[in-house]
Amino acid sequence: MQESRDYAVAFADIASSTRIYRELGDAAASALASAFCARVAETAPRFGGRLVKTLGDGAMSVFEHAEDAVAAMSALHREIAAAPPGGHALQLHTGIDFGPVIVDGEELYGIVVNTAAYLAATARTEQILTTQAVVDALSLASLPTVRPIYSTRLKGHERDSLIYEVLWQTDWGELTGRNPARLQQVPPDEGALLLATGRGTVAVNRQRPRVRLGRDAANDLVLVDPFVSRWHATIELDAVRFRLIDESANGTFVAFDGSNEELHLMRGETLLHGSGRISLGRSLADPLATPIAFRRDKRALYRV
Repeated sequence: MQESRDYAVAFADIASSTRIYRELGDAAASALASAFCARVAETAPRFGGRLVKTLGDGAMSVFEHAEDAVAAMSALHREIAAAPPGGHALQLHTGIDFGPVIVDGEELYGIVVNTAAYLAATARTEQILTTQAVVDALSLASLPTVRPIYSTRLKGHERDSLIYEVLWQTDWGELTGRNPARLQQVPPDEGALLLATGRGTVAVNRQRPRVRLGRDAANDLVLVDPFVSRWHATIELDAVRFRLIDESANGTFVAFDGSNEELHLMRGETLLHGSGRISLGRSLADPLATPIAFRRDKRALYRV
């Protein structure tokens, strides 16, 4: 049975996880991610919270009180920096929000969950970002540990929101001072889906919700290859999903990062998630193929 309750939700992710997998190999990197998630599972209960689920290289936890979530994530950052799991240096980026959450068994849903995920995706390495709702719930003693850094319109919100940084470092001398006069809108997103070739990058977003790919010069992304149809494929934004639709004679090939399989679309469609490569008319294994790299920019999914 679903119910709504006020919770503080925190997402903590390992920064540069792709590089870590490349440097350590799949087995060692996976073990490191598991050790990190175990550290979150150990830290959250010390502050009255619990681990909700793991997300590969990240973890979602929940707390009844916003102040406990801030204290827990600050402690997590400090402890990971001082004693990284497995002895391999890790850096994190984290997001926290507080408010009504839809609870369905062990699953949590809603705007607060989405906002916390957005903030974790937006945060720089070693940064904890949070919202006005969290700051409003902090005690007077904890208020000096947060500072406003930008404002933005979050998805599901009617007005602009201030976004704050949690100052978790114990060495205050290492922090860069913030000039209040420089507080401004968050820089624009790179785009919800980025398509990159040797000729440049094309973004699929709310300003450009549909991109055509093919051999004809009128396409948004042009590939000159006899195996590529004049109007070969379309990538379109569908709410917060990205749909690849093949309209060609030879098909479209897709390989997602982390998978050894190649998908061959023939007058069909698939959803693009994470990152990977696309090839029009030729298998990606063909030396004459011109791969199109794609990458999701999750930050844009939670912005107006």
